[in-house]
Amino acid sequence: MPKKVIPKIEFYITNVCNLTCDHCNRFNNYKFKGWQKWDDLKDTYSRWAELIDTNHRVMLGGEPLLNPDVIKWCQGLKKTWPGPGATEIITNGYRLNHVPGLYESMQSNLLFLRVTLHNINEKDFLINEIKTFLREPIIMEEDTSLWIFTDRNRVRIELVLEDQFGESAIIRNSINNLTLHQSDPVKAHDICCMAHNGTVHFIHGKIYKCGPAALFNEFDQQHQLDISDEDRILLSAYKPLTVDNFEEYQEEFFKNLENPISQCKFCPEEHNMRTIYPLVKGA
Repeated sequence: MPKKVIPKIEFYITNVCNLTCDHCNRFNNYKFKGWQKWDDLKDTYSRWAELIDTNHRVMLGGEPLLNPDVIKWCQGLKKTWPGPGATEIITNGYRLNHVPGLYESMQSNLLFLRVTLHNINEKDFLINEIKTFLREPIIMEEDTSLWIFTDRNRVRIELVLEDQFGESAIIRNSINNLTLHQSDPVKAHDICCMAHNGTVHFIHGKIYKCGPAALFNEFDQQHQLDISDEDRILLSAYKPLTVDNFEEYQEEFFKNLENPISQCKFCPEEHNMRTIYPLVKGA
């Protein structure tokens, strides 16, 4: 049987972040603990490589450069899917100069970095961090909200302005407890950017249609959301695609990727974009 080709896969490797981005859609602005070790999942991904192929691997969190195993993840994913192309890491840039082996991994085409600028007031700081990380001479190309840096070794970093977020699934209720929306699932799905970009999400070695749906239950276990018993059951009801159910479930899973799921009710049904001004946690 030929492998299933998935154009783009996001590998979510940590809940931990160092920024307080209001309405983060993975809830990493809260004290959300837990990160994934490559060695705990490498055998699972080896089995996945027999079933699927992909042209674009993206690693994110949380802040992926806070995962102590981030270089092992890059090495492991390249070994598991050895085709052309490096793994893209989406980072906020604050850890660029604190990860041993990061530059060398970029130089050997294991990974490339996309730095997201969440606070325009931090632009000069992040440009300086990038220039410190790269090797002179450095060429900088600038567009309206994109800056591209290329150094003497052709190591390239993109800095992109992403300082507006939509409302998160997790909100505060009238008594200031953490809770979830009660939306029309179809309307919520219609406005969801994750629902229509063709990306699936690997979390704990399982494939999910939706990143938030994969994390609701884990967040609830750590923070005890103020929701009904019925909704708590629904948090855990989503069925991901796994290596063990792949043969019997893959057709149904991929056929329904463009359709709403029951857990869509927990997300907002209206676009409420707002500029965010995150701070470094603990600052």
